[in-house]
Amino acid sequence: MFRLQTLLTIVMVFGVIYGNAQAPNTLTASEKKSGWILLFDGKTLNGWRGAYSSELPKQGWKVVNGELRGELTNGAESGDAGDIVTLEKYRDFQLVFEWKLGKGGNSGVKYFIEERQPKPEKGSQAGYEYQLIDDADYIYNGKPLPQDLKTASIYDVVAAKKPNAQIGVWHTSKIVVKKNHIEHWLDGQKVLDVDRNSDGFKRGVKESKFKDYQGFASIPEGHILLQDHGHSVAFKNIKLKEL
Repeated sequence: MFRLQTLLTIVMVFGVIYGNAQAPNTLTASEKKSGWILLFDGKTLNGWRGAYSSELPKQGWKVVNGELRGELTNGAESGDAGDIVTLEKYRDFQLVFEWKLGKGGNSGVKYFIEERQPKPEKGSQAGYEYQLIDDADYIYNGKPLPQDLKTASIYDVVAAKKPNAQIGVWHTSKIVVKKNHIEHWLDGQKVLDVDRNSDGFKRGVKESKFKDYQGFASIPEGHILLQDHGHSVAFKNIKLKEL
């Protein structure tokens, strides 16, 4: 009898937890009240467009089973479907998103995207990139990745302090921008904390591929961008709160 009651209790507890679980790509009443908005509704690409375009790419980016998928295969930066950006620009914000990459995958979430003219002849629009990549196995210029090109780093500028991110599983990431202060989080841990006025940040920009991009260290606002780097990537639960 005791065992039966215990089993029933366990079943009831799991039933309550399951019944109260938040559906993917939704906001709780508390989140709505505090100012969070969804950037992906789980059903459409409303709120997004192609970078340097008024329309979405005709291929590559699609919604499948509540996931925003970049089904991209050619391995080139912005050379398949092209990047997509939010319709709106943001200045101070928290951005939360879940993502998954396969073996050898490469993508990124960029912010402060200006779509500065002229449009780059090839490659992706410059911006601050929360790197998403197969840390352990991706080979860059014939070598394993340096830390500032690994997941959760500000790509090529500031290295995230973390072990290699596992591939083929869902991760939760957060970007916090408030004035010149930037934080990157991965799976609940803060892995990068930097001020754009610091010597370290300025040195990182000067030594990066963005050194000739005028004003890169002090871009005031911009679009959010999901990068086409020619490798398949999936996103869900993308939400933002302006600060």
